[in-house]
Amino acid sequence: MKKKSLVLSLFAFVAILFAGCTTPVAIDPQTGQDQTASYKAGYFYGPLEADSSVVFKTAIRELDDLGYFRTGELHKNTFINIYARKVGDKKVNVRISQVGPGQSQLRVRVGTLGNLAESQVIYARIRDAL
Repeated sequence: MKKKSLVLSLFAFVAILFAGCTTPVAIDPQTGQDQTASYKAGYFYGPLEADSSVVFKTAIRELDDLGYFRTGELHKNTFINIYARKVGDKKVNVRISQVGPGQSQLRVRVGTLGNLAESQVIYARIRDAL
């Protein structure tokens, strides 16, 4: 009985940790822009001011330049997923969603649990290349 309650408590803690934690992330602290990105449940979310087709072409070019091995793409009506691998065989998932005319959102996840620093690098390279 004690073991079962411990497992349930641990599961509840992990579920709350991944479902409820959102960390605001400054996008460009050097220029003082008010835009912020967020990091939630291992995913980095950031806005981009470009159409999703332009972001897609830029993203695949920048992922190649960063040394990632692209393994596939998934094109849907509302989003485009880019799948890649990095050294150490960690998964990299980049999702581009069109949120309005000339406005897109980029979602990046590196590894199984996410990696904020590396996600920021990918986002910054794509944003700077636009």
